[in-house]
Amino acid sequence: MGAAMLMVVLFHVGGARHDTLFYCLSRCGNVGVDVFLFLSGIGLWFSWSKIRSKSRVKDDGLRNDAGGDATEGRASLKSLSAFFRRRYARVYPAWLVVACIFYLPRFFDGRLSALDTALSIAINWGFWQHDELTFWFVPAIMALYTVAPAYMELIRRHPECRLMPVAAMVLCVLVQYWPPLHSAVGHIEIFTSRIPIFLIGINMGQAVMERRPIKRAGWWMVLAIFALSALACVNFEDGLRGRFPLFLERMVYIPLAVSMSLLLARLMEPMPRWAGAPLAFVGAVSLEIYLIHAQFVLLPVQRWHLGYWPTAIAVVAASALLGWLLHKAVGIVTSKIY
Repeated sequence: MGAAMLMVVLFHVGGARHDTLFYCLSRCGNVGVDVFLFLSGIGLWFSWSKIRSKSRVKDDGLRNDAGGDATEGRASLKSLSAFFRRRYARVYPAWLVVACIFYLPRFFDGRLSALDTALSIAINWGFWQHDELTFWFVPAIMALYTVAPAYMELIRRHPECRLMPVAAMVLCVLVQYWPPLHSAVGHIEIFTSRIPIFLIGINMGQAVMERRPIKRAGWWMVLAIFALSALACVNFEDGLRGRFPLFLERMVYIPLAVSMSLLLARLMEPMPRWAGAPLAFVGAVSLEIYLIHAQFVLLPVQRWHLGYWPTAIAVVAASALLGWLLHKAVGIVTSKIY
C-alpha cells in the first residue's frame, strides 16, 4: 500500500508533457489506485473471515444454551455491525476532519450552499452527482465497503459466483456505450471501472489466507502479464491520451495491478525490516496522505516551480508528516469513542 500511495503521488505531481518513457510511466501511476483496491479486497476477506469465525463460536455457544437457532440472525447482524464499524471507523473520522477543512471555507465565502456543504462533508455528494474528483476515492471505497459483505457471503456460499468480476468488466463497457446506462452513471466511470479489481482482490483473499504458493511456471505467467499490460499502458500514454475512452486503459490496469502486486510482494519479501520501514510507514497512513497531499500540499508547492523530483520529494515528505499527525489525532479521539 505504501508503494501504491507513492505511485498515486507521482501521478498527481505530473509535470510538463514531453512524451518520454518516464513521463508515460508517471502517468501510469494512476494504477496505484487499483493496487490499493486489490489489496483492500484481500484485506476485507481476512477481516470478514475473522469476524465470522468469532461470531460462529459465540453463536454455537448461545444455541447450545438456548437449544435452538433463534440467535443465528442476531449473530449475523452483529458480525455485519462489527465489520462496518471497523471499516468506517478507519475512513470516516479522517474524512470528516479533512472535509470540514476543505468545504467549510467554501460555504462561508458563498461558493457552496448550506445543503451542498452538508452533503459534501457527509458523503461527498458532488462526486455522485456530477463527478467532482476532489477526494473521489473516499465515497468510492465507502460504497465498495458497503456491498463487500454481501459479495463475500455470496462467493462463500456459491463459489461459482467468483466470476462476478468478469460481469463487472462487461458492465464497464455498457456504462461507456449503452446510452441508458451511460446517461445514468457514465459520469462516475472512474468508480465503475474500479469495481472489477476490487472484486478480484476479494476473490484472491482466500488463496492468500491459505498461503497457496505460486509455482515457478506461474511466476513466468505473472511476468508476462505484467510486461504486456505495462506495454499497453505506456503506449496509451505515449501520445494517445484523449483519443480513446479512459475506461479502456482502466481495463488494462486490472491485469497490471494484479501482476504488479504479486511481483512487489515477491520482491519485498526478503527485504530487511529497516529497508521496508519507510514504505510501511507510508502504507499505514496512506488514507491520510491521499486526503492531504493534492489539495493541501501539492498545490502550494507547485507555486514554487521546483521541478518534478524536488516537488515530488517535498510533497511526499510533507504529506507523510501531516498524514501521520492526522492519523494520531484521529486515533486518540476514536479510541475514546470505540
